[in-house]
Amino acid sequence: MHSKQTRSAGQSLIKKEKFNELLLKITNDMAASQTLDNALETLVEITTSTIGGERGTIFLNDENSKELYSRVAQGNFRREIRIMNTKGVAGWVFSHKEGAIIPNAYKDDRFDKSVDMRTGYRTKSILCAPLKTVGGEVIGVSQVLNKIVGKFNEDDLEILEAMTKQAAIAIQGNIIVEQIEKSRKQELEFMDIVSQVSSELELGPLLERIIGTVTKMLNAERSTLFINDEKTSELYTEVAEGVGKTVIRFPNHVGIAGNVFTTGQALNIPHAYADLRFNPGFDRSTGYFTRSMLCTPVVNKKGKR
Repeated sequence: MHSKQTRSAGQSLIKKEKFNELLLKITNDMAASQTLDNALETLVEITTSTIGGERGTIFLNDENSKELYSRVAQGNFRREIRIMNTKGVAGWVFSHKEGAIIPNAYKDDRFDKSVDMRTGYRTKSILCAPLKTVGGEVIGVSQVLNKIVGKFNEDDLEILEAMTKQAAIAIQGNIIVEQIEKSRKQELEFMDIVSQVSSELELGPLLERIIGTVTKMLNAERSTLFINDEKTSELYTEVAEGVGKTVIRFPNHVGIAGNVFTTGQALNIPHAYADLRFNPGFDRSTGYFTRSMLCTPVVNKKGKR
């Protein structure tokens, strides 16, 4: 009896030592990461291999759009994935601030099948844990898919939660550094615009430069400058990226642009087709699919739009 207790205590001690070594490895590897992408990739690799999953994903929360977005996803599908931060298993874990074990993804009402449809991957089982800072703030979630041997269990969830908690400090630090670098880059780009305004004499090329720089600064796909035609009460495209020289016209009270022109208030639309003010006719005329929009009024020195 005594020997069994001793053996059990010894095994428990070894298990604890290995666990502490794992956390130390995460701390060291995360500290060595030079960028946010490196840090996230490191965490995905460690969590996936330790728990024994086929692949893993880290979702971070976008406070502005209320979306979870992936910066790193193992496998061939490398395009950024975005979902509402209340949708799917990841959204449930983020909003409830607690982990989840899903033995059969397609039998769980929380599972969002659309991601599989977009990636071509077949999710069978899911282990998901919130990515919490030291202060308890949830900044994202860590997800491991398809246990290779056996099934995900409470021990796996405990390990994943411990690893993500250990890594959160480094991730949050990298997020702050990235935000500072982004702000610095935007300041330089803004100064470049000021310089261009001073040197460019022709209005057309100047507007194209400004719109192009705005697109770059906001990390957007394309931008459009609408001008109001006072004679016809229409907004028309003065500069429109992606549509060539085609000029598009519509009543100056229609759509998101019309609403902003009429009210003089800027709008940030995270999901265009979910907003009743959005005019899908513009997409139909250009063949482009609008997902999100940021629209601001353009005024002259007298405040006239």
